[in-house]
Amino acid sequence: YQEKLAKGIAIAVNPQGFKAWLAKNHPAANGLGARILARPRMFILAGDVGSGKTTLAESIGDSVARQDKYGKVPVRLYKLSLAVRGTGHVGEVSLLITEAFAEVADEAKKAKGASGGSRMGFVLLIDEADALAQSRENVQMHHEDRAGVNAVVRGIDRIPAGDLPMVVLMCTNRLAAIDPAVRRRAADVLEFQRPDPAQRKALLSGLLGACGLSVGEIDSLAKLTGPVDGRNYGFTH
Repeated sequence: YQEKLAKGIAIAVNPQGFKAWLAKNHPAANGLGARILARPRMFILAGDVGSGKTTLAESIGDSVARQDKYGKVPVRLYKLSLAVRGTGHVGEVSLLITEAFAEVADEAKKAKGASGGSRMGFVLLIDEADALAQSRENVQMHHEDRAGVNAVVRGIDRIPAGDLPMVVLMCTNRLAAIDPAVRRRAADVLEFQRPDPAQRKALLSGLLGACGLSVGEIDSLAKLTGPVDGRNYGFTH
């Protein structure tokens, strides 16, 4: 997922680099290239608690800045706090969300060069996105929360409209709770799975190997932390 996400962000924040790569390697694929560049500037990272979504989202800028394929561009991360839910005053949620998107968008505008390239890319991370972009199909949803989702949708739509070197990353452990209109705007949804047996064994070996546990004991622990005795899920919070 790291490589896939880094490439997607790199194309969004440095389209000139992607266009140059496309012209060099696939000069006849202009139609496909235009389609890729027209994708929404938002990605959803979904999966269980503790599966690494937020860690990847917070560190992905480093991978984007180091990759060579579409040209190196430094990346600045902004993290949207759940404090934007406000104190309950009418209109406060939508105003705070709109201001957050506008602040990052203003910085992104300053980074655009005269030739259309960008000196820097920007990532707006919305962690626990289901708290800010929950489905408006819920009949019990408060009108302030509904207004907040509307503000999120407007903010996402303004990024490609302004051709800004900016993407939105959303992390959630309740993908089904995200509003359908928000999910439709995702360029990609990356679903993080629980570690498989080999991954659990590698993790436990690194943590417990120095404690004197045998290979067989670590194998047993790897098995016990996965689906077992009719339970179809592994160790969980």
